[in-house]
Amino acid sequence: MTKTDLLTTDPLKRKTSALILGIFEGEGTPSPLLSAVDRALEGEIGRMRKNGEIRGKAEETVLLPTYGRLLARYVLLVGLGKKESITPESLRKASGSAASLLRSRNLPEAISTLALGTTDTAGSVEAIVEGTLLSLYRFVAHKTPKEDAPYLLKTFSVAVEKKTESLAASGLRFGEVISKNTILARDLGNEPANVATPTMIAKTAEEEARKRGISFLSYDREKLERMGLNALVGVAKGSDEPARLIILEYRPKKPVNDKPILLVGKTLTFDSGGISLKPSDKMEQMKGDMSGGAAVLGTILSLADLALPVHVVTVMPATENMPSGRANKPGDVVKAYNGKTIEIINTDAEGRLILADALSFGIRTYHPALVIDVATLTGAVVVALGGQALGILGNNEGLIERTRKVGEETGERGWPLPLFEEYFDQIKSDVADIRNTGSKGGAGTITGAAFLRHFVDDTPWVHLDIAGTAWVDSNEAYKPKGNVGMGVRLMTHLVKDLGEHPLTAPKTAAPRRVGRARRA
Repeated sequence: MTKTDLLTTDPLKRKTSALILGIFEGEGTPSPLLSAVDRALEGEIGRMRKNGEIRGKAEETVLLPTYGRLLARYVLLVGLGKKESITPESLRKASGSAASLLRSRNLPEAISTLALGTTDTAGSVEAIVEGTLLSLYRFVAHKTPKEDAPYLLKTFSVAVEKKTESLAASGLRFGEVISKNTILARDLGNEPANVATPTMIAKTAEEEARKRGISFLSYDREKLERMGLNALVGVAKGSDEPARLIILEYRPKKPVNDKPILLVGKTLTFDSGGISLKPSDKMEQMKGDMSGGAAVLGTILSLADLALPVHVVTVMPATENMPSGRANKPGDVVKAYNGKTIEIINTDAEGRLILADALSFGIRTYHPALVIDVATLTGAVVVALGGQALGILGNNEGLIERTRKVGEETGERGWPLPLFEEYFDQIKSDVADIRNTGSKGGAGTITGAAFLRHFVDDTPWVHLDIAGTAWVDSNEAYKPKGNVGMGVRLMTHLVKDLGEHPLTAPKTAAPRRVGRARRA
């Protein structure tokens, strides 16, 4: 990966391949640094602005050779949009656009000045590093002949003022760690399903945990059956690939929380739909149905790498969902770990089944202070929110709002959806306690969360549906086509925030009891 560092001296006095300068849209007086560069280039930047060749629009890029007038071989101008609208996410996108251009020109080093003059030094540096490193990512594991190293930018420096060096160092460290573990999550999500099997993911998790002193457990299907995780086992029995329940526990020496925070991630390594077979179009992308598991893995590794004093447990139910003579059938009934019976209406609504057992097992085993689950759960969330936001649902308004706020700050935005009492009627079953899909049309994301609500008891809980945001079909600023490692930034900062400021807000109403009469 690209080597990153801080530069606290004059960036014009450091030799480099490219000096990255930000330009605001409609900016009046340029910064002293921009003015100095413009003078060295004999007013070329000013002429380009006057002629409309560069306007400062967000993510706009122009590469100018300096012809020896500066120590930098090139000046890379990147648009930041309106000055009053600058955010960590706009810096992340601008840095990603700049890094993509540098990569296309095979430039080995760069200095970014985008953090200079910002009010949040740590957040700005983190965003710049993340945008740069994540933009450079390419998945080339199966290319033949082997491509050149995907990270062509060898050295990347972020210029900051000397007085902000301590804050900048913190931001740099967060950016490096979160990018590294987001890339791990991307790799797992981009690997084909014949490579990223439950066994492979368990092995990867074990290796990464061992490096950091994180405890690791993995239960196989036979053990899970004896333990009573029948909803997970039911999904797994249609596949020849062995299922796993993967558990990691990060317990620092002096945790700030008495009870752990529980993270649960859907780790469906391939989803054919089972007997309720999916259409063939884009079925190959179902290798990424384990993105929730990859996200919680990347999160706990980030927390350990950053040595954050928060006790965290992750649970990853890992399996395939395949059609076979042993597979679940529509109309089957299974008993989950917490004793509730589930009528299976659609075998393609399998993610909530494996999460149901993982949630109830994690809660009853580790007694967490709160639980966060993340899953590519429903196509309905794409209809509701597109690819711009993940769905946020839960039983605790304070936790939901904290999640939404941190999502805004980290660029992994979410939007709350309701869990009104009436939605629970849609998953009532005539033959079991609940059914795994709604009995009426619409609200698929909400009824999926309503189903999960039955497996969290009274524990404060938030559910993140990332089905619309886990994958991009074309290159974006810092998201190359493919799996984006969604959720690692959000959950790392959310867990850090929850550790520093424990949840105190009251929970919302419990789900309706099965069979309860409707109010008049």
